[in-house]
Amino acid sequence: MDSHEDVVHSFENLESRINEVGNTAIRIGEQLETIDRQRHRASESKDLIEYFMAFNKGDISRLDDLRTQGTEGQFKASIIARKLNTIAKEVDIPGGEDAGARIEKYCEILEKELLDQFDKAYRQKDKQTMHNCAKILQEFNGCESCVKLYVNQHEFFITKVNLSQSNEFLTSSSWNDLPNPQVPPPPVDQGLVNLYQEIRTTVKQEAQIINVVFPDPVGVMQVFLQRIFAQLIQTYLESLLSHAESNSTLAYLRSLVAAHTATKELVEDLKGLDMRQKGLSDTSYSDANEESQNSGTIAEILEQCIRDLFVPYTEGDRYIEKEKKSLGELYSSLLLQFTAYYTQQKQLRAGSLLGRAFNQIYSNTNLMDVQTTEDDGNLSVNYAMLILKIHAEAIGRAVKLSPFTELPKFAGVLFYVLLEYIGKQYIETALDTCLDQISVMDPKSELHFKSFSVIKVAGDIIHLAQNHFQSAILPLASPSLTMHRDLTSDKNRFMMGVENKINSTVQKMIDAIISRLNYLLSRQKKVDFRPRDEDDVIASLATAPCNNCVECLKKVHASISQCLDGKNMEHVLTEIGNSFHSMLLEHFKKFSVSPAGGLVLTKDIAKYQETITIFKVPKLDERFEMLRQLGNLFIVKPEILKSVLNEGYLAKVDIKYILPYLQARTDFKSTGIDTLLGATIETGTGERNFNEKAKARLAAMGLNISLGGDYLWS
Repeated sequence: MDSHEDVVHSFENLESRINEVGNTAIRIGEQLETIDRQRHRASESKDLIEYFMAFNKGDISRLDDLRTQGTEGQFKASIIARKLNTIAKEVDIPGGEDAGARIEKYCEILEKELLDQFDKAYRQKDKQTMHNCAKILQEFNGCESCVKLYVNQHEFFITKVNLSQSNEFLTSSSWNDLPNPQVPPPPVDQGLVNLYQEIRTTVKQEAQIINVVFPDPVGVMQVFLQRIFAQLIQTYLESLLSHAESNSTLAYLRSLVAAHTATKELVEDLKGLDMRQKGLSDTSYSDANEESQNSGTIAEILEQCIRDLFVPYTEGDRYIEKEKKSLGELYSSLLLQFTAYYTQQKQLRAGSLLGRAFNQIYSNTNLMDVQTTEDDGNLSVNYAMLILKIHAEAIGRAVKLSPFTELPKFAGVLFYVLLEYIGKQYIETALDTCLDQISVMDPKSELHFKSFSVIKVAGDIIHLAQNHFQSAILPLASPSLTMHRDLTSDKNRFMMGVENKINSTVQKMIDAIISRLNYLLSRQKKVDFRPRDEDDVIASLATAPCNNCVECLKKVHASISQCLDGKNMEHVLTEIGNSFHSMLLEHFKKFSVSPAGGLVLTKDIAKYQETITIFKVPKLDERFEMLRQLGNLFIVKPEILKSVLNEGYLAKVDIKYILPYLQARTDFKSTGIDTLLGATIETGTGERNFNEKAKARLAAMGLNISLGGDYLWS
């Protein structure tokens, strides 16, 4: 047992001594490496001092001998020359001025020699020699001069620059459509398409060469891409946009967004470049992280290139101001005839103080020289749709060209331009003019119903504008709660203002129609219901005022039914019908009616009733049926008058309210009607007693006909 423990103990001691020896060996190795490095640095320093002293004496033969010993000799000579140049510039050595000048001159000669070799190899397509030169220059000065030489002499830049400066590419037939807002934006300029396709092809080809030739292919490709964007694309884009802007602002914006879209597609294609290789004498990278890093670097370069390319056109408010200008130009052009028409209409009313002031403002404008017709003053859904289409196109451009953070603001800017033109200068101008025209309508003159057409079209346009706001504008403002709130509030305020003007226009038109009907009824002659010749009564169909009123009502219905619908139409027709019904009740109390005249009167009422039926409003049908029954009082014989008064609607009316119509009969006293009804009226026994159910039914019919402040039905 003791011997076993002794053996274990001996092994443990041995292991410990071995570990100590190993640690000692490692320390010795590290010390030897340090000594070797120090020795190498000392030897290198000694060589550099000797080279420096030789240069100071004007002797460059030793370095020249090394330089002529093939590629490896050139490589070593370039490293020594670089270090000597650094020493000469950074270390102040007494008496070393001559050496510094000679070293600098030697470096220039060495660099030129390498660049000449690179250039010769480039022309001979000798990639190996190009790689050797690039590798040496990479160590010598970072290869910057070699990269510049490679890029500057590239045939692609020379030929394409000459082409872009000649402007021969600006001959596409699509240029004719660029300034026309009524056609969709044409495709991107074909010259730009061709240029980008050549760039794709050239860059992919050059990527293969750059990967083989240069030690830092990503850095070289960065210079190559920056040169393409800064020289070729920028030059072409400047010429393209300059030419487009000389055509119109819309042509400029369409060209800008098309170029931006095409450039983004180019950038996405170029992001897939494979820049992993390190040169002919180096092994290709296979590490996934390295590939990802290089790809990311190329992507960052390209993103920066496209930002730099379009900054002059999109920075700050430059772009959105162009959109505002374009919309203003397009809308002013579209509304030229419309605006000129209403300007000239106001000019015609220049007799007033306001008109004279307006005349002074606009007398020198070109709007007074524009030839216009009545149709130019009409609102048009097609025009409104074109206005919205133009605006939608501008919104689409803003989405593509604006920074995301600025999009709510830009959407608001474009919305207020739309509101100014389609709202104030288009819809509100037409409605305000309608209100002005209605207010000066003369009841003695024939009515015109253009206002109803304006109301209909204005409503349709408002509906389209609301849909456009909800679908195209509001979503862009959503990221900003403040902008979303402000736009919604201003849109609602505008809509409410238009609705109020529409309602005012409708009400004024109703008033004008009622005034016209009242005037036509006022033309009724006293002898119309006291004709002398009964044969003429039988032959006649209605009196002239009746025929005129019927013609007016038919025109009213035709116009309203074309321009309004649903409850709106029913409301307007009901108000006109009720008012006309009230007018007729008052009208028939004013005339003496002979027996033959009673026939004339009932023919008039029948004509009115027939006309009102085309309104298709049941409540009005009931009112005019009551009027027909009232008209029968003028033609029934006195002996059956009492039974007529106890039938239909008349049975529900207090007799004292019917009395004025009975008194209008010329035979009221001669046939004893006054005696027949006198006792009943005086004693009040003729008052009708209606239960609550009957009253409710009458109220539901809306038959509250005013007679001197009282009602036939109460």
